[in-house]
Amino acid sequence: MPKITNKTINYKLKATNQADKLILIDDASDLQLPSIEKVTDTLKGSGIMGEVDLPIFGQVGSMTFTVNNRADNPQYAILSRPGEIKFEVVWAVDIFDSTQTKIGIQQHKVFMSGANKKYDMGKIEVGAGTDGSSEFEIYYLRKIVDGKEILLIDKFNYKYVVNGEDYQAALRTALQ
Repeated sequence: MPKITNKTINYKLKATNQADKLILIDDASDLQLPSIEKVTDTLKGSGIMGEVDLPIFGQVGSMTFTVNNRADNPQYAILSRPGEIKFEVVWAVDIFDSTQTKIGIQQHKVFMSGANKKYDMGKIEVGAGTDGSSEFEIYYLRKIVDGKEILLIDKFNYKYVVNGEDYQAALRTALQ
């Protein structure tokens, strides 16, 4: 039996400040990592029964990263600035190894680069958190699990790599 991933134990978020230095952004209530949705085109006509919404090979739509926070503080204000912001998200999940009947920890890391597209300072209410959020358009994403790169998407350099296989290598060659 394989290892079974259970739940997130804890996480840390770091982002670059105005001096392009990674700093800890604490007090976040949760993070929504980007969804990877392919750009599609609808095919219809002779030889097709109805329509097929076919993904365009290797093309990725908009990827949004969201940081939800309990209170608006100076750390969140710096994330609203124009220009590139780099992120490092590290989290640990507990895993159950059924062959050895043991519980362990698995490390996940995501490195992202993007730009702020929304800064919501939240709602002011007596006795309640402000519950604000920030959204970022991500154009570079790299995911590592236990030290092994499992995903790399670099939109400006035509890279889409999954578990070491570069699906855009032929396209980069064709465009030379």
